[in-house]
Amino acid sequence: MGNQALNCPSAATGDTQLNTYLTPRQIHLVQDTWDIIKDDLSKLGVIVFLRLFETEPDLKHLFPKIVQMNEQNKLEWDIDREMLTKHAVSVMEGLGAAVESLDESEFLNSVLISIGQTHVKRQVKPQMLKRLWPSLNYGLKQVLQSKYNKEVNEAWKKVYLYIIAHMKRGMENPDLEMDYDPR
Repeated sequence: MGNQALNCPSAATGDTQLNTYLTPRQIHLVQDTWDIIKDDLSKLGVIVFLRLFETEPDLKHLFPKIVQMNEQNKLEWDIDREMLTKHAVSVMEGLGAAVESLDESEFLNSVLISIGQTHVKRQVKPQMLKRLWPSLNYGLKQVLQSKYNKEVNEAWKKVYLYIIAHMKRGMENPDLEMDYDPR
């Protein structure tokens, strides 16, 4: 489990329907645990991003409004906790929107592609997306504690892989227009 490759079959096979990738039970597990988390998004988000900065310090430069660096961009001066919290909540709200849309693959895919497109403008590269998983996994463990068992972990990991596969599609196709029709 630990450091195995993060690959999403839906990206490789072209599947765009989440229900071909996750079982109904896995969707249920993720949505049920999200219900526990969603009332305090700042707690999870701050844990995730502080862990990311600790384990992936080379990614700090992607967050210039949060992590102030010295002139050589090597030494951290300060972390703006207020900006960190705002960004963390924003990311967790996006994650929540994805979790709450797990039953609507077309809508979810269009949102994820769009989010990927916005990350291109922020100099985020597709290969960087998978580097957030260990920190998200850590945060989920911290917040859910005993409710975060192996089965829940595997379900969340699959959801995350699905998310980054579709964000990557948006990053690789920044001009792709999504034609989602909810009818």
